[in-house]
Amino acid sequence: MNTITDFFRETTEPTHPRLREWKRRLGKHDTSATLEVFRPDRGLSETRPEMNVQFYDDGRPAQLDTVPWDDDLNEQLIKMGVRSVSPAKESERFSLGLRAATKNPQREFGDGYFNAVLLDLLRQAQLDKYTEIAEVMRHTHANEPHKDDRPFSSYSICRELINGAIRGRAKELTDDLKYDQAQAEKILIWAIARYLDDRFSVSNRRRFGML
Repeated sequence: MNTITDFFRETTEPTHPRLREWKRRLGKHDTSATLEVFRPDRGLSETRPEMNVQFYDDGRPAQLDTVPWDDDLNEQLIKMGVRSVSPAKESERFSLGLRAATKNPQREFGDGYFNAVLLDLLRQAQLDKYTEIAEVMRHTHANEPHKDDRPFSSYSICRELINGAIRGRAKELTDDLKYDQAQAEKILIWAIARYLDDRFSVSNRRRFGML
């Protein structure tokens, strides 16, 4: 049983029990793991994705852990170098990573202003030249954001936070998961397109004949 003193003791071990177990398993010789995101198709209703963490011993499938999607667990798995099962699944995973990384500016500035700055940034960065992103952006709409380039204006802060969220995911792909630049760019482009699709309900609107 813990005493009050125990809570002040420093530890290098992860606080989440699942993460401690995953770290222990990955510390074994010839043990590896992959992640696969499963997202139930429930139409317009909100459903929580699942994480399928598949372990391999000497290249053979071993333990499979299926848990509800958790942004923190995903972040730690990335730091541990656990890739997804395929580039397509990696892009789906990173679209959820973008969703997590942009929660704070969404809450601070509201959906409408956030959407306006997001689309403005993507156009300025010329990301709409990529087919995957351009196809989704054809079906998105937001008012032109009020622009004030002073360092602490709403526009500057919101834009920098979005920019940082995208840069952070790029760094995870190259530094933590060790993808080469070309593959990382493809995954990030797909991830941004999927993130936009989810945010603006493009596929759902098409499915229900609204596009």
